[in-house]
Amino acid sequence: SATTGIKVVIDQFVQAPIFTVIIFFFLGLLEGKSASDVKEQLDRDYKDTMFANWKLWVPATAVNIAFCPPILRVLFLNCVFFFW
Repeated sequence: SATTGIKVVIDQFVQAPIFTVIIFFFLGLLEGKSASDVKEQLDRDYKDTMFANWKLWVPATAVNIAFCPPILRVLFLNCVFFFW
C-alpha cells in the first residue's frame, strides 16, 4: 500500500543514511580514530555501505511493515539482523 511505501522510504532513505553516519563516527571514535580518519572512512565506504544496506533492508522493511503484525515486527527484524 501507499502507507507501506511511505514508511519504507522514510526508514531507508531518511533515517538510515543519517544513522549510518552516526554509527560510523561513534564506532570510529571508539576504535580510537580521529574525526578526520572517520571522515576519510566515510568518504571511502559510505556509498557502498548504503547500497549494501538498501539491497537487504528495503525489501526486509517492506515485508516487515506490510505482512508482520506489529507485535512480531521487532522479532522479524532481529532475525534479519542475525543473518546480516
